Amino acid sequence: MTLFFTYNEGSILVRLLIAHCISDFLLQPNSWVADKRLKVWQSKYLYYHIAVTAFLAALFLWHLQYILSIIIIAITHFLIDGVKLKAEKYFKNKKGADFRLFIADQILHIVIIIIIWLSIIDGWRQWVKMTEHVTADYRLWLRALGYVVVSTPVGYVIHFLTRKWTSNLATDDSLPNAGKWIGILERLLILTMVYINQFSAIGFLVAAKSILRVTDKPDKPISDPNMSRPFSSRKHTEYVLIGTFLSVGIAIFTGLIINALLDIRN
Repeated sequence: MTLFFTYNEGSILVRLLIAHCISDFLLQPNSWVADKRLKVWQSKYLYYHIAVTAFLAALFLWHLQYILSIIIIAITHFLIDGVKLKAEKYFKNKKGADFRLFIADQILHIVIIIIIWLSIIDGWRQWVKMTEHVTADYRLWLRALGYVVVSTPVGYVIHFLTRKWTSNLATDDSLPNAGKWIGILERLLILTMVYINQFSAIGFLVAAKSILRVTDKPDKPISDPNMSRPFSSRKHTEYVLIGTFLSVGIAIFTGLIINALLDIRN
């Protein structure tokens, strides 16, 4: 914000986003949401929600000169929520439709808020300059490349390197794709820690994961079937360690390469 907008201009956007989060999440009970989904345009709680949205926008802006902006926020919020509720009814039998509609709903709200904010501060020229600066920022795109690489592409590499051992493991009752997402999140967190030079936190993360993976499967000792002990299959443990070391090692190596490239001076 300090590069392209003043603190006062930036604070207006932050206040509008805070008002949106409070109205859409903190001050919208589940009973309101359920009634809106059932009745859509006929639900009184839809109008209550819009009233809360307008009130909070006015409260956080706190100036009569913004009254038109507040009205536009309320009207667009009403239309976006109504259309989303109708779409939920239409796509209710499609898997994952509710999540995609939620994301689309929030993106539209935020886009409207940004447009209103730019109109309030007359900041279109600054926005263009900021956009041009961001899109031309080599350092930003290089870090983004790191995140993209350590997510899915590295997951495929690890899968190909470890698949010869999967047939030797017993059938697992874990959640579908849980291991895949654990690996992706693990590498993204580790890469972030490498970017900010917090290598000690990486050790904590790996240790915590190792403890959880070793103790997540109780095993019945032959001597006393009524007792449980941590799962200690040597094959399973070795497989987890190989996958973890590959995942962590590639993420760290990727981060070190990118940090080295960022440190290069022309």
